[in-house]
Amino acid sequence: MKHPWQSKNLQRGYYTVAVVVIIAFLALLASRSGTVMTSNTVKTTSEEVAAAEVFYAAEFALAEALIWLNSNDATATPQTGAGVPNGAGNNTPRSYTTSFWFEQSGDYTRVYARAAGSDGSSATISQWLSAGNDVLADSALDQPLGIAGTLSNVTGNPEINVIGADGALPTDHYSLRVANGETPTDYGNLNNSSGEAITTGEWSAGVTDIWSLYFSVDRATMESLASDTGNIRWYESGEGPSTSLGTTSSPVILIFEECTRINGQKRIIGVVFIDDSSGCDLNGWAMDIKGSLGVNGDVTKLNSNTDLEAYYIEEADSIITTGNGAGATGLGAFDPEAFASTVVLPGTWTDTEVN
Repeated sequence: MKHPWQSKNLQRGYYTVAVVVIIAFLALLASRSGTVMTSNTVKTTSEEVAAAEVFYAAEFALAEALIWLNSNDATATPQTGAGVPNGAGNNTPRSYTTSFWFEQSGDYTRVYARAAGSDGSSATISQWLSAGNDVLADSALDQPLGIAGTLSNVTGNPEINVIGADGALPTDHYSLRVANGETPTDYGNLNNSSGEAITTGEWSAGVTDIWSLYFSVDRATMESLASDTGNIRWYESGEGPSTSLGTTSSPVILIFEECTRINGQKRIIGVVFIDDSSGCDLNGWAMDIKGSLGVNGDVTKLNSNTDLEAYYIEEADSIITTGNGAGATGLGAFDPEAFASTVVLPGTWTDTEVN
């Protein structure tokens, strides 16, 4: 005979087992759900990383395209880039091939850059560009010597050559330009050897900083465009070129923060600008400049080791020679448009495809 309390205990036991089973099942479901969510999260994160990487590779291809465009004409034919290898330089198991091409529309060029990953991912981006002389001001090459102050104490027999075989000075061009009211009364031995007439112009009244008369961009922009090996170089205190720089097809712009000496009879084709308001003592300098030397202050002791020549002087009339001995020839003219550079138009970057 069962006692009533025995039946109640059995029922409680069944309930307990049922509750335990249900809790275990729910725990299993929760664990499974957590595993799936973690797996999905890892997968999503991995895909996001891969997508970001292929975009970075496409941006690398865009940089390749801009560098390539410095020495080549835009073409619709796809060009193969250097690519982005995997390993230490990339820190990813994936590698990417890169390519780029161009589409021209009037004065504008659209550059397309594409990257394709070894995992099958790919991305294509584009950017609009404009071309033009966006760095040099119109008056930068109007004189081989531009001074924010005045010229004094000329020593030796330096030369400034602005007159070619036709014997005429182009309109609005000068041998040198100085601050308003600062035309020298004595040029010393300047052009003593050649006897060429010196024509001096003056900047407008109140001009004390001639940066904007040489360049159409501000200092910060110019410095951002400069590089150690490019056609625009920026030299801090004590720095300067170790070799001659520039060619008639690819002239340079050299910016000096201070009056740092250039010696060794270096030949510079382009624009040298000394951004030093305290002026510049050129004693001991030894250089030939085809283009223009700009000094943002006074100039003193221009000496016999310095020859300055206008950009338009032809080879037969040049006082700056290339080569040595009997094989030496004059330095030919260069086109001011050779300074033209490519400008990336802000706000025109687009991503056109990603996989």
